[in-house]
Amino acid sequence: MHFLLGCLVWGMIIVLMFFLRPKSRLHDVTMEIIGKKKKTLIVSLQIIIILGCTLPMGLSPFWNGEIPEHRNQYEVLAEAILEGRLYFDYPVDPKLAAMENPYDYEARMEIGAAHPWDHAYYNNHYYMYYGVVPVFLLFLPYRILTGQNLTTYHATQVFVTVFVIGVFALFYLLTKKFFPKMSLILYLFLSASFSIVGIWYSIGAPALYTTANTAGLCLGIWSLFFFVKAVWDTEQVSKSFFLAFWGSLLGALTFGCRPPMGLANLLVIPMLITFLHGKKIDGKCIKGLLMACMPYFIIGALLMAYNYIRFDNPFEFGQAYQLTVVDQSSYGSAFSKASLFRVLNGIVSNFISFVPFSDTFPYLSINGALVNFPIFLYAFWSLAQKNVRDELRKMGLWGIVKMLLFLPILISAVDALWAPTMYERSRMDIYWLMGILCFIVTGIYYRELSGKSRRKVSSGLACWSLATLLTCFLLWLIPLDWNYTCCFPQTLDNIKKVFSLGLF
Repeated sequence: MHFLLGCLVWGMIIVLMFFLRPKSRLHDVTMEIIGKKKKTLIVSLQIIIILGCTLPMGLSPFWNGEIPEHRNQYEVLAEAILEGRLYFDYPVDPKLAAMENPYDYEARMEIGAAHPWDHAYYNNHYYMYYGVVPVFLLFLPYRILTGQNLTTYHATQVFVTVFVIGVFALFYLLTKKFFPKMSLILYLFLSASFSIVGIWYSIGAPALYTTANTAGLCLGIWSLFFFVKAVWDTEQVSKSFFLAFWGSLLGALTFGCRPPMGLANLLVIPMLITFLHGKKIDGKCIKGLLMACMPYFIIGALLMAYNYIRFDNPFEFGQAYQLTVVDQSSYGSAFSKASLFRVLNGIVSNFISFVPFSDTFPYLSINGALVNFPIFLYAFWSLAQKNVRDELRKMGLWGIVKMLLFLPILISAVDALWAPTMYERSRMDIYWLMGILCFIVTGIYYRELSGKSRRKVSSGLACWSLATLLTCFLLWLIPLDWNYTCCFPQTLDNIKKVFSLGLF
């Protein structure tokens, strides 16, 4: 059985590689004209990716609600809000309440102070320090409409689905506006690989932690879609302001899911500069801009009020008061020597940390972003070409590219400042931005090529994307964080036998 399945898997890979070879006519099919057949192919691939990403999320009992423990906080908070509370109605251990510093893990263990794991604790109440926006987007409506709680990993499935569609939609929009000569096969493979790279970790650990991440990704990608459409895809100024309003709304809500990811809203700055270039700044324009940016003020005020009610601080989301293995109540000061080194080490770790290969299947280890997925390096190769940089300036994309280069570093610094260590799930904050950067720069580089060179680049990047997809699958197989292979280790042996045709 393993031999037959292995032959099927390898056969499909070989056939796919054959169709991706440089001489394949598939590389001559461009995105310039999208007919019914091409649209069907694009939608079909999206469906395959969505099913491939969401269906495995229910495999691990640690994450699918069978063993909820602290991972059902979104569900519990939805019930609490319906009862008029923002805190969890859990009894507080008198030992914990009497502690001078309840955030000291060793001190808590020494006196045996009981508490729910990974909650925020402040003024004798327990809170959820993860962003509250997913509660209002999914958990509360579901609870009100059905009378039942939405199991947390199902929310992650919804967010992942909308994110994948958003990646394909954004890349489609960019392709049609800036590089319509891109081959269909290259668009499909880059869209597939960069969408899965952004969320692969959530497939194995889909509840609570990555619910916040995927909600932020979902809102962030669609926010950027509306902004790009507002700046480059409409000639009506009033329509641009309307589209920008939706971009602002979704972007502002990102802060209420995963605050570091909300920094991606800085992409608005270069796009606004491009939009205003050559336009008359009159009263009508100013009125439109104020309308477009209004969601930032409204959502920002609501989030600050939410934080102040809970922690007496409009800028405190609860990260400093969480009860885990590290005391983070003193984190956040960027001016201390310890914080500076933590940030520097975090940035280096986030991008180029390397762990030696494992001697057991699937052999890979989780590393920094550029080591996990070296396809991102292609963006730097493309930017090294002067004609690419000149073309980016000419098309008004240079500002957004520079911001996309800066944001992963900034977000990594913020993550390092507030987190005890750099987890792989933290890299979900930057993977999607690096994917967008790579797609834009690659598209411009590809645009400047012709003939055989285009075919070679299309073939090479499609194959590289295929390798990236395989990497995501192998990384998902690593026993980690009580994912499926951690709970059912025998699965790894079966998959290894399939890949080895039953020989090993």
